[in-house]
Order: sequence, then structure tokens, then C-alpha cells
Amino acid sequence: MSETTTTRTAAGGEDPAVSLWSRARRGAARSRKRPKLTLTIVAAAILAGLPLAAVLRAFPQDPLQPDVNSLALAPNSIHWFGTDGNGMDVFSRTIESARLDLPIALVATAIALLVGVPLGLFATTGKAGEAIMRVVDAFAALPIIVIAVVSIQLMGGSAGNVVIAIALVGAPRFVRLSRAAAISLRSSRYVEAAVAIGCSPLRVAFNHIFRNAYGVVLVQATLTTAGALSTIAALNFVGVGVRPPQPSWGAMIEDGFSMLIRGQWWAVAFPALAILLVIASLNIIAGAIENKMERVEHTR
Repeated sequence: MSETTTTRTAAGGEDPAVSLWSRARRGAARSRKRPKLTLTIVAAAILAGLPLAAVLRAFPQDPLQPDVNSLALAPNSIHWFGTDGNGMDVFSRTIESARLDLPIALVATAIALLVGVPLGLFATTGKAGEAIMRVVDAFAALPIIVIAVVSIQLMGGSAGNVVIAIALVGAPRFVRLSRAAAISLRSSRYVEAAVAIGCSPLRVAFNHIFRNAYGVVLVQATLTTAGALSTIAALNFVGVGVRPPQPSWGAMIEDGFSMLIRGQWWAVAFPALAILLVIASLNIIAGAIENKMERVEHTR
């Protein structure tokens, strides 16, 4: 250390190197205290980055163009995730699948929410409400994949019909959730006060009940999206989803099973990893929303 630096430090100043090191340590400590925030940011980046990369075609190979000279190649510098048995680039098809699978899951969840929440809010009393819940109970008694497969077989395997089938599966969850919220909140003082001053049932349902229950509905929407993604992959795996040549994660896994038997794991592993990452990201975001709602409730 030079004489000038020594004098400044002795006089009460701060060594720049020590100051930089202290700031770095404080920043690292803050990061350790907020791992959930970091996970949430990473999860949001994955959910936004995959569809964006698919739209921008941010991959080196054409996902729809096979190469007969590159059949079942292991991952290499040209084909980063290898190729499948038809010579298709696995990396490009894994990214391209997000263009179809994620929008279908999101749109289906949005439709299920828009249908299920109003039905649940108004299914608390009366014969109509009882009839709605009996239909919901009938759907709940059947396996989700059976309902989806039967619906698509009746309507056809287009993307629009897959959305309708997934929404049909997801709507009962929102009906049950919003109905439970309406039953628990309708005895609240602010709801009773709204009814006493003559507010319409529609205003009470949406402005007073749903307004105080939207947090749990939002969490359920995130989880339903994850479930919808799993259902889409299962439908494509059994061959009743969207038809080729449009790639999808479930169809890629189904196509790669014959390679997996021969020890060529990459055609199955990478699309399965993509599904795992997206579903894990959705669950992380659902947890972040739930924690945020709990903090809001504690501050009230």
C-alpha cells in the first residue's frame, strides 16, 4: 500500500479496494435474502423467452425440414440437441413447440377462467346453482385425460378444438374455487353492507366478492396453465392432439421413444426437459403470487 493510501486510511478515509469488496459482500447478502425473487425472475424469463425465441426463429436449423443425411445424430456443434429418427433438428423443434403448446395452454386457461368464475359466483344458491354443481361434480368424477380425448375425438384435432377441450377440463376448477370464495365472503360485513344499500347481485358478486378473491383465482389460473400444458403433451403423445408437421413436445417424446430403446436419449430428454422447466416456472410464479397475496392480507 502506498504512503498516500496508508495516510488516507489512517486518517479515517476508506480504501477503495476495501469499499468495493464491502459493497460486493452487501450485494451478495441481499441476493441470498431474496432467492425467491431471483427464482421468480428466472421463471418469468423462461416463460417469456421460449415463445419469443420461437416467434423470432432464434434457432440455427429449420424445425420442419428433415435432413436425410443426419438421421438420429447425437448432440453436436451443428445440431445442439441432436436429430431425431427423421433427421429433424431437436433443438429447433423444442423451441418451435413453444409457439403452439404455450398459447394453447394460456388461451384454454383464460376461457376456463372466464366461464368458470361467473358460474361459480352465481352457483351459491337456488336450483340453478345446484344444477351447475351437479354437472361440475360429474366432470370431476372422470379422469381429465379421458374428457379431453373424447372431446377431441368428437370435434377433431385442430388447435381450436384442443383449446376447447382443455377449457372444458379446466372450467370446473374455477367454478368450485369461485363458489367457495363466494360462500365464505358473502357473510362478510362489507358484502352485507353492499346488499343493505341496494347494490345489484352482479355488482356484489364482482365488485365485492371477486375483488377480494382474485388472488386465489390468479394462483389457480397459473396452476391450471401448468396442468393444461401436461394435458396437451399427453394428448399429443397418444396422437389425438395437433397433427404434424407442427412440432409439439408430447409428439416429439412419442416419436423419440423408439430411439430411446436404442439408447439414443436426446430425442426424448430435451422436449421432456422443456415441459419440466415450463411447468416448474409456472409453479414458481404461482407460489410468488400466493406469497404476495399473503403479505397484502397481513398489511390490512
